[in-house]
Amino acid sequence: MIIRRGARRLAWGLIVLLATPPWALAQDPKSPSPEEYISHTNGEATIIPAGEFKLDGIKLYCGTRPTVIDNNLDDYGAAYPGFLIMNMRLLSRVTTPVKLWIYSHECGHQFRGPDEETADCFAVQRGRRQGWLSPGGVEEICQFISPAKGDAMHFSGSHRCDYMRQCFNEFGIR
Repeated sequence: MIIRRGARRLAWGLIVLLATPPWALAQDPKSPSPEEYISHTNGEATIIPAGEFKLDGIKLYCGTRPTVIDNNLDDYGAAYPGFLIMNMRLLSRVTTPVKLWIYSHECGHQFRGPDEETADCFAVQRGRRQGWLSPGGVEEICQFISPAKGDAMHFSGSHRCDYMRQCFNEFGIR
């Protein structure tokens, strides 16, 4: 009986390992480390250790990944393998739920991969579970992204909103 249980655990472990995408197992050797990224900003960016980054007084974390503050980034946030990048200058223009959603969206890329809808869903479900996102906050996020046109990586803002509303109301994790 004990041997059978051990064999079953081993089999499940192998299945999980084989089903895990390669990007989840190791950092891409072509991707910069946070320190390398900062060196390309002429020292204008800074690293905040994992678990120490705050937005509007709320401490945020993305596993063991640090957050790089780069106010010259051309977007509100970005995800590189192993770390997040936040543009505090742009984030200062949006409401707290939108800020937290942006951070959690980028964190979603760390845990779920490059798919934008999956990262959106990760972010709203995380916000609901952690208590910082209400249905009203989802609507603030929708107001923020609704004007966005679709592109090669993103659906239109209105499509993303419909999907996030659905994810927010689901209690299973996608």
